[in-house]
Amino acid sequence: METNPPTLNRNTVIIAVIVSALVVTGLYNMFPYNMGYGLEPVTVFRNLRLMWFGAEMGEWRHCAFVPLVTLFFVWLDRQKLATTPVRSGSADGLAALVFAGVVYWLGYKIDFTILGFLSLQITLGALLLWFFGRQFMRAIFFPWAFLVFAWPMPFINTNQLSLIIAKISAHLLNFAGMDCLQEGVKIISAPKFAYGLRIAQGQLFSLEVAAACSGLRSLFALMMVAALGGYLLLDKPWQRWVLFFCSIPLAMTGNVCRVVLLAFGAQMFGSEFAIGTEEHPSMYHLFAGYMIFVIALGGMFIIGWLLTGGWRAVARVCGFKLA
Repeated sequence: METNPPTLNRNTVIIAVIVSALVVTGLYNMFPYNMGYGLEPVTVFRNLRLMWFGAEMGEWRHCAFVPLVTLFFVWLDRQKLATTPVRSGSADGLAALVFAGVVYWLGYKIDFTILGFLSLQITLGALLLWFFGRQFMRAIFFPWAFLVFAWPMPFINTNQLSLIIAKISAHLLNFAGMDCLQEGVKIISAPKFAYGLRIAQGQLFSLEVAAACSGLRSLFALMMVAALGGYLLLDKPWQRWVLFFCSIPLAMTGNVCRVVLLAFGAQMFGSEFAIGTEEHPSMYHLFAGYMIFVIALGGMFIIGWLLTGGWRAVARVCGFKLA
C-alpha cells in the first residue's frame, strides 16, 4: 500500500525555527567575530548593521530590505512549499553545516567580514537541507539564493570598472565633438586654439569616475531588481537568467550616460551648475545620477518584453515572416 510522502507540519517548522534561531544567534549575534571596518571585534550581525545603516556605508542601505523581500517570496510560494515532500536528517545538510563552520572559522582567523556573511548564507541553506531535505531546498532555492544581495561587499575593487566607464565615456565624448583626454579615471577637456583664443586643458570640464561613482552600488541594486523582476514576471528559468545577466551591461550603460551628461552640462553651463561640490552636489548632478536607473530599468523592461513575445512584433515590423 502506497503512502503519501510527508510534507510540512507545524511541529517540524517550530523545531526548525527554534534550532535555527539558537544556532544563528549564538554564532552570528553573540560571538565577537572580527574587527571588520571598526576598532574592536564585533559580531557578524553587528558588522552587518553597521554596513547597512552606518553613515560611511550608506551605499549599501538597500541591502537591508533583502530579508523582507525574501520572506515575501516565501509567502508567495507558501502553497507550493506546503505540499512539497520533506525529509529530515539529510546527510547533505550535515555536510553543508560542517562546511559553513569551516568558512566561519577561516573568516574568524583571517579577520575577513565577508566570510562571516558567506558562512551565514551557507548555514541557513544547511539548516533547510537538514530539516526538510533536497526536494524542499530545490523548491525554496531562489528565496535562499536571493539573500546574497543582503551582504554588503565594499571590499570589491572598483578601479577596473571605473577605468572601463571612463574609457567608454571619453570615446563617446570625442565622437560627439567634445574633445577630451582620459587620464586614468579622469576625463578632462582638451586644449583648444581656435580663433586666436586659448582654452586650457581641463578648463571646460574635469570629471573623475571615482570608486563611489563607478556604478558598483547601482550595479548590485539593478542586479537585485533584475532577479526580483525575473522571478515575479518571467516564467522560464532561461528568461530569468538572460534578464539577470543583462542588468550588468545596462548598469554600465547607465553610468556612461551619466558621465556624458555631466560633461555636457559642465561645458554648457559650467562646473558649478553641473557638478557642484563633493559635500553639496548640484541638482543637475543628482538628476544625472537618477538617469542610471531610468536607462537601466527601461532597458530591463524592453528586454523582458522581448523575452515574453515582443520579439515577434519587432520581427513583423522589420518585414520578417514568422511561421
